[in-house]
Amino acid sequence: MTDEIKLSLGKALGKIPSGVYILTATHADRSAAMMTSWAQQAGFSPPAVSIAIAKDRFLRQLIDAGGAFALSIIGTGDTALMKKYARGIPEGEDPFAGIAIGHTPGGAVYLADSLAWLECRLLNTCDFGGDHDLYIAEITAGQVLKNEPSMTHLRGNGFHY
Repeated sequence: MTDEIKLSLGKALGKIPSGVYILTATHADRSAAMMTSWAQQAGFSPPAVSIAIAKDRFLRQLIDAGGAFALSIIGTGDTALMKKYARGIPEGEDPFAGIAIGHTPGGAVYLADSLAWLECRLLNTCDFGGDHDLYIAEITAGQVLKNEPSMTHLRGNGFHY
């Protein structure tokens, strides 16, 4: 792909709106959290979501081992939660330091200041040969915590977060 085509394609791809979410997973006393924007409802029955996760993310190990995670949905004006997780939390650091949390019925951690949370059970992982894998999960529980709009954003270039 030429630089000219990549630039043109990147600008067009960046126009696809995405939400802002914090993905959390815990397994064997290890926890991780990361900001993600490539999450989407994927089904009605069972209720399901799809999330694209980069292959080099530590959090994947916890999801793969435990088969579960939570997705906290971030509100439009909540830049504090976005900033905390935007650069990533190094492995070994407490991903929830200074953050109010709650636990789903299945024990997953969610961010108490988020708009809503979804508890998810991994159904399948799809490796399509790219730099991310697609995780498909059944939603087993969820709750709205605030009645506000969720955050969405557009990227200036579809080849960068």
